[in-house]
Amino acid sequence: MNIVSFLSWKYLIKRKTSQAIHLITGISIIGITIGTAALIIVLSVFNGFEELLNGMFSKYNPDIKIVSVDSGIFEEDSVMMAKIKSWPEIIACSGSLDITGMIQYGDSQDFGTIKGIGSNYAKVIDLDSALLEGRLMDSIPTFHQGILGLGLANKLGVSLNNISNRVQIYTPTSDTESDKISADQFGKNAVSPMGIIILHQEMDNELMMVPLADLQDWTGAVNKISSIEIKARPGVAIEPLISKLQELLGSNFKVKDRYRQDEAFLKIMNLEKWLFYLLFSLTLVLVSFTIMGALWMIVLEKRLDISILKSIGMTNRSIKQVFLFLGIGIGAIGLISGFALALGFYFMQTEYALIRVPEEFIIDSYPIALKSVDFLTVSCTVMLITLLASLLPIAKINEVKAIFRED
Repeated sequence: MNIVSFLSWKYLIKRKTSQAIHLITGISIIGITIGTAALIIVLSVFNGFEELLNGMFSKYNPDIKIVSVDSGIFEEDSVMMAKIKSWPEIIACSGSLDITGMIQYGDSQDFGTIKGIGSNYAKVIDLDSALLEGRLMDSIPTFHQGILGLGLANKLGVSLNNISNRVQIYTPTSDTESDKISADQFGKNAVSPMGIIILHQEMDNELMMVPLADLQDWTGAVNKISSIEIKARPGVAIEPLISKLQELLGSNFKVKDRYRQDEAFLKIMNLEKWLFYLLFSLTLVLVSFTIMGALWMIVLEKRLDISILKSIGMTNRSIKQVFLFLGIGIGAIGLISGFALALGFYFMQTEYALIRVPEEFIIDSYPIALKSVDFLTVSCTVMLITLLASLLPIAKINEVKAIFRED
């Protein structure tokens, strides 16, 4: 151990002459501990929610979804579809058409998304596991059929047992103009509700599925779709398949994996996560003033030691390193203690659900997930703040003069 490390360690663990220095140093360590734990916990809670929502969303997202660049509807190319279906990496693919319309059941009305799905859509998405009540639509229906999301069914009061009451769907026709909309420009079609499904809450509140051919006929969008949804064979690498599809389709289309389909939501989640991180980092900046105060008082207390060290030939730079390492040591103790506190909270939350959520949520407690990159990020943040807080007090060392005694 060199002289700089030895003196830093000695000043860190040795009892200070002034109780005030002890108190301020202790407050600094406690503040860094709490701040570090808060940063880890906040990031971990957002990680937990992100994993939870990713699981919910991605479960019923197709492996790959193809949409146009302008997110509009496009002509279904039967030759291209046949080529995609022939690829060995792909199990099934289906065109779909999403239209916003009004849905009515009895006296209840609501706007929602009417999704037209192909006959093999159930091979792309595991609708069987999403089915809550009733059954899925027939592959070759003899009458108009549909299935509803749970939220939409509840809002409209849909009863599958009442076979005489049908769902009325109002969809815009192809000649509907945005600046001139009248009632006769909306087609009205009766659909028998066959089943109720649960995908995820946002989608369930507005989704109704009907056969693609029916919706194309109602809207006049013959042979038009808004997306192509693909089920990849298990074990197939998705990214190379996406690149292959993008090369085939060209720049007019976007090819998305199951997570990029919720890209906007994930971006908002990520933005909120780092805004909270910044907010809690600012509290550490406030705590850094106590580190600055503690180091300042230690430098003043050790003026005689500094003078002696200068007298025996130690440079200003080396002495500054002593007190810089001392400040970093204070920060490191708080950092390690904060990690221990955060890990303790993680264990208690996962095992005993310390913090619960209201009963109407699908989970009973806040989800939490630790990531090693968060520990690295927090470590860099805490040590950087500690380093910056240490620079001003150690500048005071330049003012201390060496002591020379003459016999």
